[in-house]
Parts: sequence; C-alpha cells; structure tokens
Amino acid sequence: MELDAYLPMFLAESREHLEHLNLAVIRIEEQPDDRETIDEIFRIAHSLKGMSATMGFAGMAALTHKMEDVFELLRQRTGGLERKVIDVLLECLDSLESAVEAIDSTGAEALDPAPLVERLDSLIRARTPAQAAAKQGTEIAPADLFERAGERRVLQVCVHLDEEAPMPAVRAFMVLNALEQHGELLHSAPSESEVDAFAGRRIDAWVASDAPEPAVAASLAQVADVAGLPEVTEVTEPREAEVVQISEAAGAAPADAAPAGAPRKRSSTVRVDSERLDALMHAMGELVVYRTHVEALAAGAQVPGLVAAMQDLTRTSQVLQAMVMQVRMIPVEAVFLRFPRLVRDLSTKLGKQVELVLSGQDTELDRTVIDALGDPIVHLVRNSLDHGMEPAEERAVAGKSATGTVEISARHAGSSIVISVRDDGRGIDPERVARKAHERGLISADEIASVDQARAAELLFTAGFSTAETTSDVSGRGVGMDAVRSAIRGLGGEATLTSVQGSGTLAEIRLPLTLAIMSALLVQSGGLPFAIPLERVQRTVRLDDHAVRSVAGRRMLVLGERVLPIRDLGEAIGHPPAAGQDHAVIVRSGERDVALGCELLIGQRELVARALPAAVSERPALSGGAVLADGQIALIVDCDALTIAAPQEIAA
Repeated sequence: MELDAYLPMFLAESREHLEHLNLAVIRIEEQPDDRETIDEIFRIAHSLKGMSATMGFAGMAALTHKMEDVFELLRQRTGGLERKVIDVLLECLDSLESAVEAIDSTGAEALDPAPLVERLDSLIRARTPAQAAAKQGTEIAPADLFERAGERRVLQVCVHLDEEAPMPAVRAFMVLNALEQHGELLHSAPSESEVDAFAGRRIDAWVASDAPEPAVAASLAQVADVAGLPEVTEVTEPREAEVVQISEAAGAAPADAAPAGAPRKRSSTVRVDSERLDALMHAMGELVVYRTHVEALAAGAQVPGLVAAMQDLTRTSQVLQAMVMQVRMIPVEAVFLRFPRLVRDLSTKLGKQVELVLSGQDTELDRTVIDALGDPIVHLVRNSLDHGMEPAEERAVAGKSATGTVEISARHAGSSIVISVRDDGRGIDPERVARKAHERGLISADEIASVDQARAAELLFTAGFSTAETTSDVSGRGVGMDAVRSAIRGLGGEATLTSVQGSGTLAEIRLPLTLAIMSALLVQSGGLPFAIPLERVQRTVRLDDHAVRSVAGRRMLVLGERVLPIRDLGEAIGHPPAAGQDHAVIVRSGERDVALGCELLIGQRELVARALPAAVSERPALSGGAVLADGQIALIVDCDALTIAAPQEIAA
C-alpha cells in the first residue's frame, strides 16, 4: 500500500487527536472520576497509536503505546493521577506535536521516545500475570470468556471494512474502541497486540455487555469505512470452533471483506485543501458581482420573460452562495481548545490559582479568520494572568477568593463575532500606566493627572508599551497589545479594553463574521460610495420630511419622541463631508441609534467583502471594502466603531 497518499490525512487527524488529548488530560486532572473523558482518552490514544504504526512512524507509536499504559492507571484507581504524572503526559503530547510538525516539514518524525518512555515506565506499577496476559492478547478458552463475562450477556461481533478503506489498522482500533464503550472486550481478532500490523478487512470480537444488539451495531456503523451494518448476536454457549475462527480472522485477507452485494458505508465527510475553498469563494464572489450587474441591466430592459429568469437565477445563486459560505465556517472551538493547557501552564509558572471558563465554543466563524485569531487571543490570556490576576495573598487582602477566574467567550453580534477575555483581577491602574507612558515620552508631565481608565486602556495599545517592571518569558517584552490590535484590524475588526480598577478587565475582539459576501445598503456621501451592513439598518428617512434642530452646534434629527445626532457619513470616517445631505440612514451603533447623513440612497447590494490596506484600515469606522459592478470601491462602514470614533457626539 502506498502510504504517501495518506500523509495529509494522517497529519490532519493527528493534530486533531493531539488537541483533544491535551484538553482531555487537563479535564481529567480537574475531574478525576469523569468516566466519559477517561474513555475518550483511551479512544484517541488507540487511534493515534494505530495511525502512527500504520504510517511507519515508530517513535510516535512507541511513545503513544507507553502513554496508554499510564492512561490505564485511570481505570485502576480512583482519585485520578498525581500532578507529576500529568506533567509528564503533557510533555509527551508536546513531543508528539513537535513530531507531527517535523513530519509535515521534512517527512521524518525526528523523535527519540526513549527518554520519555523511561520516565513513563517509572510511573507505572508492575502488572499482575493476568493483566500482562490480557494486555498481550493471550488466547482465552471459550469457557473463560463466559466466566469473565459473569452475569452479563456475551455478544459476538463481526465487522467488515470497505475494500478501499485507507489504514485498516486505524479503523480496527476505532472499532475495538467503540466496542469498549458498551462493555468489556473479552477477545478480539486482531487483538490489541496484533492490531498495529492489521491489514485485513474483517474484525471479530466477543464483548460482555448489557447493551441491546441494535445499539451496538449502530455505534459500530458510525466508524468510518465500515461496510454495511455490523453483525451483533448474543451467544449463550461457546463453541471451540467459533474461537478458532476468531483467532484466525486476524490474518484475513481483503478477499474476506463484506459479502457480495452488501451495502457499503462511505465516510460522510471529506477533507478539502484550504486553497480550493479560497478559490471556490473567490469564484462565488465574482458570480455575485456579475449577478448584481446583470440585475441592474435587466431592470431597465424590456425583454419578455427576463425578469422571471433573473429571479430564478438570483434565487439559485443565493442558495449556492449560502452553501459556499457555510462550507468555510468552522466553530471557534478550534481556537479555544488550546487555552485550558495554556492557562494551566501559565498559572503554574506564575504561582497563581486560576479557573478557566469557556463559553460559546460552537460559535462559527470564517476559516480564514479562525486561522489568524489564535495568537491575538493568546496575548490577551497571557496579559490577564501575568498583569491582571493577583496572587492568592493579594486577592485575600482585597476580599476576593484565592482562585481567580478568566472567562473566554464568543458570541454573534449582528454580522460580527465578539470574542471576550474577561478576568476578575486587579484591573488597569491609570496612574501607573500614565507614569510609564510619561517615562517613554508618550505623554507630557501635565497630562499624567488627566489619564483616566479609557485613556489608560488606549495607551496600552501603543507600540512597545509595557507596564512590566522586568521581562519574562510570559510577557513584558514590549510587544503584545499593539500586535493584537494590528492583527485584528488587518482582519477588518477592532480590539478594545475596558477595566474597573480592583474588579477586573474586559478585552474584546470584534470581527466580521465572514470575510466573504455580505448584504449591504449602498449610499453615496461626498461623491463616494459607502456600504452599510443591512442588518444594522433600522430605517432610512428624507431629511426634508422631518424636523432637524441644532443643539450645541450639532444637528439633531427629531423622530417622534426621539432625538438622534446626525453624523455626516463621509466625515465620520475621515473623508470630505457631503455637499448636501438629503437622506439619513438610522443605524444601530453599539447600544444606541445614530443617523448617518448622506447625499443619495443607491440601494441594496450583495457585496464581496475584502480586507483594506493597512493605511486605510487604521480608520476605526471601516471594516473592509468591496468592488462594485462598475469597478468602483465601496468602503464598508463599521457601525459599532462609530461610538468609538466620536463618543461625545453619539452621547449628545
């Protein structure tokens, strides 16, 4: 079998397995009796070992095999594993991650498992002869199988793999792991010791279980590349011939696969190269632009049947557009998975007690945004633990619990996603920040006293600014918050800090939900086109139809009992003001409504959103740009950032 073709799948699945193993090990340290997590650990470790052995990466297979022996301790004792054991296991996972990256870049695992295997060996107590025999898959007489089953029923299972199934050893591991979720695996072919070299297409097993046969069969059918419905039958009297048949099945050739005519279950998911997704999205974006242009042409043409044909084309392309966008969306959990391990390591290094709370992991975000989101959030978490969170003694003096809390959450907010990192630490000290800013020449001595919480938070985003007295490998090297804001603005988003001294700090990252296609209201201001996200638009009005008053030199729109400030749209984002404002668009900006004055309402459009160049994206009220059908570029307005750009005017 040519294994090079399966290398991309091996790398992708290995990374997923290691991410989930990291999370599961941290979870089991906190909740030692979580049987579901213990079973998950065994399931993932089995799969990772089988994949590594099948692909010929002996170092990874050997290390994972020895880790399984340590994981076995979880099933033999209550109270979980000692912290030193968890530390060694996490070191092993780090080594496995490094091996995967080495394989990706050079094709070789570059892993010497011996030192870690020796350390793992020192943590494992010697097995009894019975345990050793079970581990090595020693043959067991039929009567012994029923004796081990006790009062439980004995189920005989036969599973056939698809003839084209890649890495049958991995699939055999997955089948045996699935069986262990329903009871005790009494005997199998291949056995645990034989499965690494398994190349057949048939897996037989006996399991002691009280689960109904259909439930066991349905569970096994979910394993990728299982052909047809597995055979699960209860046996009441063992026959020697049956056990012999099972023992011989380990070496079954592919010809012994599913019987002719049996239905084959194909994997319900496929892995697609990210470049293909990008190309698909680009083509879809071009289609939307051309469709919009044709719609405009068709509106003025008098061709029979053209309107109906355009409606059909629009409806079908919108369905396709929604499907393409959905394909690019993945849960933000892909980023959140790394933080339990990060917080554990940092809190240990800093000598602080910290509880991590995650919420909104299933919130979906564009894949390209997910890829660039990890490092900025890591910066925020590091700052929370290093600068924000107090040691237990200091928290006790402040009347707080010894254990601090860091909460990372994600939520949808209109066409954006908001990711928050909140801590209940000491908060930002404006006086300290002001002194540091003065030392670095950022503000004058006269300005120190006027620095409040909001100004102090903005100063923290200045390039090279840090309040740390000494540098460390955690933070304090003069890079961090400025890098966070630059990275987020590069994605068309914004990063903000709010804090209450003594109570904690909230860092928020607001990003567009997708960097792809959006519905927008196209308007003109100062002779330039602007796009306002349609879901932020409350209503549009003609200014001549409503009363406009002047309050303290600012124009205010009277709408019934409400009075809203009128902001010139172009001027609000740093462009020349409109020559004349005939219309206003009422938009939701943060927690308030604001009227954006403009010259002309052009109409609703489907636009392909693009990130802006750095020089333009620094303007806070812009989230991106889009090319129109006539070649012009429309700037996309970030409605929430309008309150940041001119809070005093919004509050008027």
